[in-house]
Amino acid sequence: MNESGPRLQAAAAIASAAVIAAGVVFFDWPAFTVLALYWLENVIIGALTVVRILATGARTERYAGSLAAAAFFTFHYGFFCLLHGFFMAVLFGGIHPGAGLIDPVLLMIGRAAGDRIGALVVAAIALAAAADAWRAWTQSDTTDARDFGRIMSSPYGRIVVLHVVLIAGGFLMQALQLPSLAALLLVAFKLVYDLRAQRRDETLALARRAVGLDRRG
Repeated sequence: MNESGPRLQAAAAIASAAVIAAGVVFFDWPAFTVLALYWLENVIIGALTVVRILATGARTERYAGSLAAAAFFTFHYGFFCLLHGFFMAVLFGGIHPGAGLIDPVLLMIGRAAGDRIGALVVAAIALAAAADAWRAWTQSDTTDARDFGRIMSSPYGRIVVLHVVLIAGGFLMQALQLPSLAALLLVAFKLVYDLRAQRRDETLALARRAVGLDRRG
């Protein structure tokens, strides 16, 4: 198994956490910026999941199935992220809801990635997510008819946990008199969660690969 992917993914996760922590400590980032960056990470993971679905369809020549799966996932996952982003922007960012769901979310994205440091964090997050998507794609079985379902379901366990964590972290930041400390605690928890999830995914991938080799043998 090629170890460069997992190492690159872990390095990118650590780098993004370090830059976010530096932004809070040295650049007086508001706690809401941390929440917004982690919400944006979920969006990036969703976009890369769509790419994986379409790439798997092209590799297995199941074009119609991949297009249908990508469309369904985009609507379902995208709407879930949109609602969560809207509530985060209104509850924790003090952004007026306005006339619809999209405007507060766009303003939140602007706050999160509106400066060079924020753009660096987004780049590190995207790199980590891309490394994970590439690892998962290269280890998938091209003959497995369940590929689309597995790819579509893969982000949901993570996103549900992180959405709960972000909401709880937002209320913690509001409750504490030291929101920067709460933001740093959230960064630390998020990094630990990411590294543990990466290790778990690697273990599951090795187990599936061993089972596949046994069947072929």
